[in-house]
Amino acid sequence: MKSLSKRTSLLLSVLLAVGTLTVFAKTSPTFDIHTSVILKAAQSEKGVILVLTERGDVAAEAAYILLAQVKQNEGYAPLLMAVEKDKVAGYMSALALPSASLPAVIFFDKSGTEIVRVVAAKSAMFNAGQSQEGVS
Repeated sequence: MKSLSKRTSLLLSVLLAVGTLTVFAKTSPTFDIHTSVILKAAQSEKGVILVLTERGDVAAEAAYILLAQVKQNEGYAPLLMAVEKDKVAGYMSALALPSASLPAVIFFDKSGTEIVRVVAAKSAMFNAGQSQEGVS
């Protein structure tokens, strides 16, 4: 009888631990992105176009970017993820995006594998006077 009691308590402990990990996983940005992409990919012909951005005015601009991409890439399902400012860093980390790279446009195939990405970048402009100093 003692061994049955030990097994029952061990089983309950394992189930509680698994449940806790599942809840944690479901609240992580990586799980959220992966699940959203896979669900959209199942509904598409070719894959998914994901646009990740912060909430606010920039989200409206990102929606226009997504609309343009969907028109140019028929068969891809659109997925706009406008994330709250306090959660943006987690989503950027999950997608391995560098800082100042939003809005990001990422294409996924039907299996949810990333194909290509287009991200915002800081300008590479430099002072024209500096470029001529080294030229003779």
